Amino acid sequence: MGAVYHGPMSRTTNTHAAYQFHRAALQPLLKDTRFELSKSLVSKDGESEFLTFLLQQGLAPMWDKALETAEPCGFSNHFLATLHQARLLATGAYLIQRNRMNDIRTILDGEHMAHAVYKGAAVREKIYSEPALRPAADIDVLIHEDDKIKVVEAFQNSGYVFYGEAKSISHEANLVKGKSSIDLHWDIMRPGRTRVSIVKWLLEEREDCGDFWSFNTEGALMVMLMHPVFTKYSTTPQASLVRILDLVGLLEQTQPDWKKLYAWLERSGMQTAAWITLRWLNLLTGESIAEPVQSSLKPGRAKTKYLNYWLENNFSTRYLDKPAIVKAGFTLPAHDSVGDAVKAVVTARRLARQADNDLKSLQKTAG
Repeated sequence: MGAVYHGPMSRTTNTHAAYQFHRAALQPLLKDTRFELSKSLVSKDGESEFLTFLLQQGLAPMWDKALETAEPCGFSNHFLATLHQARLLATGAYLIQRNRMNDIRTILDGEHMAHAVYKGAAVREKIYSEPALRPAADIDVLIHEDDKIKVVEAFQNSGYVFYGEAKSISHEANLVKGKSSIDLHWDIMRPGRTRVSIVKWLLEEREDCGDFWSFNTEGALMVMLMHPVFTKYSTTPQASLVRILDLVGLLEQTQPDWKKLYAWLERSGMQTAAWITLRWLNLLTGESIAEPVQSSLKPGRAKTKYLNYWLENNFSTRYLDKPAIVKAGFTLPAHDSVGDAVKAVVTARRLARQADNDLKSLQKTAG
């Protein structure tokens, strides 16, 4: 993919201007299938830029589906044809990934190793009537760290190829076969981000979905709320708006055990991160979805004001090419306490020093 398109941004706190493309992209999918408002919001900035935005945000296939029953809205034939092509490509990728999910269960159940598919590949099966419309770059699978060598060996014996990078070997690696990739995790994020490890909780309460294992509702929701804050900086193009649709769908179609979720977020130091994601959702949709939950997770007044200002101005995207600024200005304050932030920094430095050795060790052991 070429240069990432950030969409129009404002140098003021005018969130309508800062997130114009975001709202135009989400409005028909969240509210109804009337596209006139979306067309009016993007007309002055150009249809081509908006089309690029939809493709990068993972929304093009859903737009194509929704436009099947919509009144004419003024978009060009090229715009509509590109959406349809994206839908066809997403469907093809989905069929391959669905087959790989069967592989995952067969291989890992055969080795008696607890695991769960999560994020997009799992969530789309639960909340979308047509899962193929929800693209997923790869299939994310969580395992226990103690099982990682056996897991890698099991997949290699089934024709998968192991790939790892020093920068992420502390918590993940890739297993590739043909045109699909499995993103194997033994932690949701880099160790040290959460106050305590949450892997045990998530795997102990996983659910059997027939062809695959996945997180229960609380586990899926917890990851949706905290993961994009630290790994995608919430508002950047890499975060992808399709995750907002995932979140809305899960909140609307399930009844989470909020007491359990609160306990998990508090113990892991992730309440502030969860609030950030719910606030981001509110800024984009104008809806106070899960308002009681959002209020209970809200940090202190000063931190709330600061983080809200960061979100409203989309500083994460503005400074995306200066990651040190984003980390200092956003992800560290996203921790619940100063102690949690300090632990994250110290752990990151320690893991960076040993990353090359950890990668070589896993490659040698699993090779």
